[in-house]
Amino acid sequence: MLEKNYMKKIVRQHNDYISAPYAVELTIHEIKLIEFMISESRDLDKKLINNNQNKEFVFTATELSNILNTSLSRIVTDADKLSENITQKRIIEKKIDESGNVIDFVYIPIITFAKYSKGLFTFSFNCYILRYFVDINQNFTEFELKHLMSMSSPYAIKLYKLLSQYKNIKNRSFTVDGLKEQFGIPNKYSQYSDFKKYVLDSSVAQIIAKTDLHVSYNEIKLGRRVVKLAFSMTLQDKLPPLELTNTTYDVIDVKLSKITQETHNQEINNLISNIESNLSVKTKKFIAKLHQQKGIEFIEASIKYATKNAKSNLDKYLYDTLTNEWAEVELQKILDKKTDEQKRLEAIQQKQKQEQQRKAELEEAKLTIQNTWNELSQKEQDQFTQQANTILTKHQKKLQIFQTIANDLPLCCYAISNNQSYDKAIEGFCTTILGVSFKST
Repeated sequence: MLEKNYMKKIVRQHNDYISAPYAVELTIHEIKLIEFMISESRDLDKKLINNNQNKEFVFTATELSNILNTSLSRIVTDADKLSENITQKRIIEKKIDESGNVIDFVYIPIITFAKYSKGLFTFSFNCYILRYFVDINQNFTEFELKHLMSMSSPYAIKLYKLLSQYKNIKNRSFTVDGLKEQFGIPNKYSQYSDFKKYVLDSSVAQIIAKTDLHVSYNEIKLGRRVVKLAFSMTLQDKLPPLELTNTTYDVIDVKLSKITQETHNQEINNLISNIESNLSVKTKKFIAKLHQQKGIEFIEASIKYATKNAKSNLDKYLYDTLTNEWAEVELQKILDKKTDEQKRLEAIQQKQKQEQQRKAELEEAKLTIQNTWNELSQKEQDQFTQQANTILTKHQKKLQIFQTIANDLPLCCYAISNNQSYDKAIEGFCTTILGVSFKST
């Protein structure tokens, strides 16, 4: 089950893995899927490593589309391609002598097995690679998963990781050929100008825009040819939290939008806007303090209780209500209401997930029909196309509203005729393509 807040994870990776070049170029979907699986490593996985057992991951098509930030239809359509290609991706582990010569190397596949069946993806993560992320307490680098997953270039993700290894030193250099090897593209972009335009500059721009690093680089030339790149990186400044001051309280009006921190003022402002009487600075300070300590529900309940029960001085009555916690009954009502609302939203989300799963299954069934259709001879396809034309002619008035039926109806005819179990496939065509309940005529 995909966790709601998985992007908040801190990922720890051994530096030997980070520095291992890709033997083959990775697509953005492949690298993001691998980074996500790495983030799911646990100390308990050490048992798998000791037993030389791979770690299996199972995703629904919907979960995978969420992880990769792409459409469900694309995931289903590209299922075969993604599963096949990701098993071909490897890293190169090298040993180099003092002179810089490679004396030992090994090619290690990252994903050893991939399967797609009934809307579910299964991936087997190589236990030999898994050891780079489990129970490591030295020679490692940490990342926020959100930084890795926010970028849209596989080169940017790899470069960010390589530079993050040296973020305390604040500089790192690569030969141009060495960096291309890291990306798995040693023979691509033979012209440096192309490499700079399509790989280097776009990666640096994404790192600056999407991560915690600010990066720049200098080109080192041998004659007129750029042979080396010297990177400089610093942690990007973060905005400090907004602090309240006495001066702030002196210049505010009756609304609380000026006395609370920016992250809280809208909540308070929405509650206080209905109170016509001016509140004292003392009460407003107290509300701001309790809002952070006890939450918005406590403030909401207290305002409702005070507004309902105060006979004259609302300001004093609200302050006393907050102090003595008189609004306990109102608070419980609000909490119960929000709990019910949360359950309602979760039920809606669960229903949506089930519907997405159903659509994914229907898409898979449709793909099955299409694949077997493509294996038919032209004569056989013509036969079913003729059947479709007959149906279209016979039921022209009923079917004229459907724009795509002429292309998809032959496959429906074929699915019905070949004595295989294509119930879901036909349902899929009827629901997603035709929009009606289709039966053989």
